Amino acid sequence: MNNKKICIIGCGKVGSAFAVELTQCGLEIGFVIDTHEMQIQEFRSLMPDAIFSSTVKEEFIEASDIIIISVQDKKIKDVVSQLMKLNVDLAGKKLFHTSGSETSSVFTDAGLNKNMVASFHPIQTFMELSTESKNLLSNIYFGIEGGENALAAADEILKRLNSKCIIIPIEKKQLYHTACVVSSNFLVTLLNVAAEFSSSVGIEKSEMFEVFRPIIEKTISNISENGLVNSLTGPFERNDVQTISKHLDSISGELPSLIPFYTLLGMETVRVAFRKESLNMKNVMSILDLMNEYVSKEQRISEALN
Repeated sequence: MNNKKICIIGCGKVGSAFAVELTQCGLEIGFVIDTHEMQIQEFRSLMPDAIFSSTVKEEFIEASDIIIISVQDKKIKDVVSQLMKLNVDLAGKKLFHTSGSETSSVFTDAGLNKNMVASFHPIQTFMELSTESKNLLSNIYFGIEGGENALAAADEILKRLNSKCIIIPIEKKQLYHTACVVSSNFLVTLLNVAAEFSSSVGIEKSEMFEVFRPIIEKTISNISENGLVNSLTGPFERNDVQTISKHLDSISGELPSLIPFYTLLGMETVRVAFRKESLNMKNVMSILDLMNEYVSKEQRISEALN
C-alpha cells in the first residue's frame, strides 16, 4: 500500500471514519470529495495533505489508485455513473463501496473489471461524523466480496487497521446485512420494548438502561465465554411454563399490542433451548401451544375491534 493514493467519495458518518482512521494508520488519503462544502471544512486540519472538493474531478480520479465510495446506498450507482463518464482510464484502479446491502455488481453492471472492484462493509455502527479518530474501524470485522485484486488491496487496508474480514458470497449479501441489522438496530428495538415493560412498573425509560445494564453486560460476557446457545437462561430454558403463562396474562392485560413480540421471540427462544437440550419435544410443544393460544386470542380481539 506504500505510495498508493486513496480517494474517498462521501464524507458522512462512515466516510469520515475512513478518511480520519486510514490517515491515522499511515495510508495516504489524497482526495476527499463530498457535496456538503461546510461538512468537509471540519476535516481539513485532520488531513492537511489531502485535497478536498465538493465535486468529482477528473484529475482526482486520475491520480488515485484506490477509490472508496461511501455514500447512501441509493446514490452509489449515480457516483459510479459519474466515474464512468469521466475521461479517465479506470482499468488499473481498485474501486470499493462501503454499503452493507449493495454488492460489487454495482460496479460490474457498469462495465468495470470484476477483479478490480469490491464491496467493503465495516460491521460497525456509526452515530455521527468522525471529526477525530474514534477507532471505529480498528479491531472489528468487515464483510467483503468482490474480485481477487480488489480483495487483496482490501486485505492490506485491514492489516493497517488491525481488523479482520469475512468473505460474503455475493448472492448472500442481503442475509449478511440482515444479520447486521438484527445485531444492532433490532437490539435497540429490543431494549426499547424492555423499557416499555419496565416503565409499567415505575422505572423511567431514561433510567432503564442503567438499571438493566448489569444483566445486559453479563449476558454479552456469557456469550463471549460460552457461546450463544449455552448462554441461554430463564423460564424458557428451564421449561417454566407457569411463569411464561403469567407473563402472557400480564402482557395481555396491560400491553396487549406486545403479545406478538413476546410470542415471536419466545418461539425462537424455545428453538434455542431445544438446541441446548434443556427442552425435549414434549416441552417445546407445550410452550408453543400456550403461546399460540394467546396469539389466537389477540387476533380474535383485533378482528372484533375492526
